[in-house]
Amino acid sequence: MTRPQPPAIPGVPGGPAGGVAQSVAGDPTGGVARGVAGGPTGGVAQSVAGDPTGGVAQSVAGGPTGGVAQSVAGGPTGGVARGVAGGPTGGVAQSVAGDPAGGSGNPNGSAAWGAPGSGGAPGAPSAAQVAANLSPAALRRRLLTLARPILPPLGVSIAWRIIGLAAGIALLGVAGSAVVGAATTLRLSSLYPPVLPTGWISSIIWALVALSLVKGLARYLEQYFGHYVAFRALASLRLYFYDKLAPQAPAAVEGRDTGDLLARVTKDVDRVEVFFAHTIAPAVTAVIVPLGTLIYMGLAVSPWAVPPLAAGLIVVGLVTPAVRRASSAHASREIRAARGAITSHVRDSVQGVREVLAFDYRDRRLAELGALDQPLGRALRSLGDTIALRRSINVALIGLVLLAQLIVLTAAGVFSAELGLGLGITAAAFAPVTAVEDFAADLQQAYASARRIFEVTDAVPLVPDHPTASPGPGQANKGLGGDAAASGKGAVPGDEPEAGGAGPEVRFENVTFCYPGAARSAPALQDVTLTAAAGKVTAVVGASGSGKSTLAALLTRSWDPTAGQITLGGRPIDSWSLAELRDLVAVSPQRPYLFNQSIRDNLMLARPDATDGQLAWAAQAAHLDQVIATKEDGWDAPVGELGELLSGGERQRLALARTLLREPAVLVVDEATSQLDQAAEAEVLAGIDAASQGRTVLVIAHRLATIRSADAIYVMDAGRVVQHGTYSVLAAQAGPFADLAAREDNHRAPNLAL
Repeated sequence: MTRPQPPAIPGVPGGPAGGVAQSVAGDPTGGVARGVAGGPTGGVAQSVAGDPTGGVAQSVAGGPTGGVAQSVAGGPTGGVARGVAGGPTGGVAQSVAGDPAGGSGNPNGSAAWGAPGSGGAPGAPSAAQVAANLSPAALRRRLLTLARPILPPLGVSIAWRIIGLAAGIALLGVAGSAVVGAATTLRLSSLYPPVLPTGWISSIIWALVALSLVKGLARYLEQYFGHYVAFRALASLRLYFYDKLAPQAPAAVEGRDTGDLLARVTKDVDRVEVFFAHTIAPAVTAVIVPLGTLIYMGLAVSPWAVPPLAAGLIVVGLVTPAVRRASSAHASREIRAARGAITSHVRDSVQGVREVLAFDYRDRRLAELGALDQPLGRALRSLGDTIALRRSINVALIGLVLLAQLIVLTAAGVFSAELGLGLGITAAAFAPVTAVEDFAADLQQAYASARRIFEVTDAVPLVPDHPTASPGPGQANKGLGGDAAASGKGAVPGDEPEAGGAGPEVRFENVTFCYPGAARSAPALQDVTLTAAAGKVTAVVGASGSGKSTLAALLTRSWDPTAGQITLGGRPIDSWSLAELRDLVAVSPQRPYLFNQSIRDNLMLARPDATDGQLAWAAQAAHLDQVIATKEDGWDAPVGELGELLSGGERQRLALARTLLREPAVLVVDEATSQLDQAAEAEVLAGIDAASQGRTVLVIAHRLATIRSADAIYVMDAGRVVQHGTYSVLAAQAGPFADLAAREDNHRAPNLAL
């Protein structure tokens, strides 16, 4: 079903050549902005720089036939899906692959990251699929681009590595020259017993000491500057990962394995350290130092010494690292994936340890871990076999080159100190190129980790943000506990607060929504129309799975509707930036997430600058103050991981207080008192009722007793609105509401506004 085309952003120029809007850098052939069809050449959208060849847009990719707004794929025959690339020229957008005629996705299924859609070219790869198949050269370019601001110290690291390697080669060269030279001198000496000159011995010793000190200092400075860049780059990469992941949440990350995500942002990012600290400098010096060595050998020892050494360096530096390259790359990918799966399994085991013990699941859980470890073991053995093979080849080659060098130099008439110098330099010259093989296996794992990172970061958000959308007036929080009209909180154009300080009207108009994925293909909402009147309490009730919580998710744009429109104060919610919208609308969920910090810290998540008085007001409104009074540390009492040190009802009180502290214009209470007993629920709801006066309140409830005095009630069943009215009217009618009421317990909660 096609979503109606949203209105264009004001101030967007049109014309056959397209236009530029919303911080979009375009070229003369034009571009498109959110909700605006592009010109004949297509273009890019939403803060994406355009070039003559077009590119990938936030959610629209236009071909020669033009483009369509926000969520519609353009092409010869059309096609509808949010974030779908279309047109004969195709494009990539949010993991959607469709056929030219529009409709459902192609037979090959959906992408690695994100949601399936329709439209576009046959088999069009998603951004995540493209990232998963990036070549090593492409990965290198991307990593260097991300780290460009902090790369200059890497040049210092390379310089010190060159000095250190040169000192190491000189060390063996001087030692070899001294040993062979001394042996020749003693053999030819006319004295008995033969004696070496004292001054010569001292000079050799001091030279070796000096070279050793230089090598040690150079090694330290090389590692210092290299790891300085590496660790700064890793910090930047983690920030980049989160910065790209946050806009995708919760839509694109719902259902994702959090343990795998954790492995990507920690272990995989750490693995990329090999690229910055142990790859770039060795790779550069593996070219510079051997070239310098060959030139010196030809000048100082003999031109005949160059060919054997050059051949050996080429084989060790280029051929050996390529041995079983495909096999090692495959093993590296398996290692990273297996470790992600093991991290997820261990996380689940730790968090679910009570259930594991209660249901005697320990042995089976260990067996599952062992099964996950088997592919990791196979991949590690395969990679280890490859490394052992490469290193054994190198050892044999270096020995053969030394033997060949001895034969060639002797045949060329090079003897005495020059022969020792040549052999010493030959032995030491392999240090820069053997480093290539040393980092080759680790580099394959670094590339595999980088691909796993970019699979996530390259996914286009399912819900596009519009950071240049006009902010609504009166969004500053101006004192909790006061009249909403006094602060003007949440006022929107066309719906200014009246005398009672009414919040904006919320309206769902013919909204249909399907969760992505074959397993959830049935619509969660079907043609839903409902209105939460400004400044009033509107309740939505229904059995579990009827789509109630989906309404809250759509209202905060955790997802966007498949069809239909949601307005806030008469303005489409997708015309707000996400930050502005989520400042206006706050949700207190049934299962809130609490951070492993104190009660105070969890409250201040909603308002970091909250004063003690504001915190106390919110806590009192949600009756959280009663909980705090029982804690030895009071406000600073820890809540534990996932709030495990609090009861379910206490967690819900904290979440309600946190939502009130936000002072939203629209308050959504999603079964937020379901874990409280009736007496506590009555107290909490009374406090929320008083604290939310003047705001638009949407109550999602399962227990009808909590919404007796709501101004309007909508009854949902199987994703549809099947009844609406007041409590008394609905209770007097036969139908779904009466059926729900019949199943209620005899114990009713007091008649409250919520």
